[in-house]
Amino acid sequence: MATIKFVGPKPIVSDKGVRFDANQPDKYIYLSAALELAQAFDVEGEAHDIVYRAKTSQLSDTVMQQMLEKYCSNLEEFVKEREEKAKALVEELRQRVQEHKNISEEARRAWLGNIDAMYDYYLQYITNEAAYDCVLERIGDEISKAKIKEIRVPLLNHFGMVLHELSEVLEKRRPPIDSEYHVEQTPEGLFAVMKLRHP
Repeated sequence: MATIKFVGPKPIVSDKGVRFDANQPDKYIYLSAALELAQAFDVEGEAHDIVYRAKTSQLSDTVMQQMLEKYCSNLEEFVKEREEKAKALVEELRQRVQEHKNISEEARRAWLGNIDAMYDYYLQYITNEAAYDCVLERIGDEISKAKIKEIRVPLLNHFGMVLHELSEVLEKRRPPIDSEYHVEQTPEGLFAVMKLRHP
């Protein structure tokens, strides 16, 4: 089973060194919320709506790994497909650096060295992204199967972002599930609300 662990934002590598793109965070930070939401769908019976009372603390790596084994039995497929793309991307980047005509040989060596140094980091970044996407797909399956019409989660611990990205997953399904997303103030605090329309 693929192992998840936090690495950080997506790396951008050059001959000058490595910087990190804060606009492309490690999906690991959303994984705890996504897994908790997946767990909320473990309800037997008729179609239901989900109101999830989120925990205020993050799940541990060990607990997340156990939950991934439960909710993403096909995680290895997700990871393998992404790793192959990542390896191809790294190889393409290395090829472009090799063919780059406007840099010195020293800069070329530095750039290639930086790519090699970040290779494991980048693969972990991709693994975390694959795990997160796998959980969102699982939630999408449950929503479709149970014909869920509404999901409400508190706006904390990244639940709002998970719902936002879940709406994109639902729109890409065949047939697509339309969703509306808004925020409500309640006596218990702010809640993100997703209304769902099934085909």
